[in-house]
Amino acid sequence: MVFKTLILLLVSSVAFADAKTYGTKKDYNRQQKIQRGDVIKPKLTTCRLKKIIQSKSGEKACIYQGGNKTFDLLFDNNCPKQFKCKYQPNSKEPNIDSVMDSLNSIGKK
Repeated sequence: MVFKTLILLLVSSVAFADAKTYGTKKDYNRQQKIQRGDVIKPKLTTCRLKKIIQSKSGEKACIYQGGNKTFDLLFDNNCPKQFKCKYQPNSKEPNIDSVMDSLNSIGKK
């Protein structure tokens, strides 16, 4: 009798343990992935307007400089004085004409 009761308790506990699954597992959100180390959050720096130039084709571009010679290029009619850009130390200052030439060569293919 005791043996039957013990088996009955064991079978019922296994049945209740399987009842708590709720289907598919939800994915982590972005902040949880950053905290877990699954996603690496990019480092940002404040880039300030260095100069506004025009290319040969008449496109207006804004060149920004941030910390440790971080350069960024933005094509816009209204250049903001500063914004947060990706930290890339010791990068080269962009040349607007070479950038426009490479974009035009991509468009021709």
